[in-house]
Amino acid sequence: MKIKKIVSPFLFLILMFTCASSASAAQYDIKEMTPAVQNAISGRQGRYSDIQSLKSSGVLGENNRGYVEVRNPSGNAGMTAEAENRDRKTIYQTIAEQNNLGRAGVETIETIFAEVIRGKAQSGDSVQLPSGEWTKK
Repeated sequence: MKIKKIVSPFLFLILMFTCASSASAAQYDIKEMTPAVQNAISGRQGRYSDIQSLKSSGVLGENNRGYVEVRNPSGNAGMTAEAENRDRKTIYQTIAEQNNLGRAGVETIETIFAEVIRGKAQSGDSVQLPSGEWTKK
């Protein structure tokens, strides 16, 4: 994934974590780092350790559409998942728009990111397969 502007090394790692290892994902890029994308990335940075902790404890899983999903409700996991998914959606929509993929392109981006995230999940994390079945990595 090509990035015209990099705000920080951690930002680069977050973006690369979610999409760079897939050949399909590599063909799409963020052409302009908009304020909305910067805010979304900042939000993801701020909750990264919480998301990882919730995933490793089995509270959150990665679904087959590229979003986190509450698997075992606990505390404010629902609010954390909503914020994470809102930021991911902003990034996905921006990639689709900036690569002229249209409305249907968001679904393509979601599918690609889901595949990459599944592949990068930690051992024991809950992931949803393309078939809809949930499993532990």
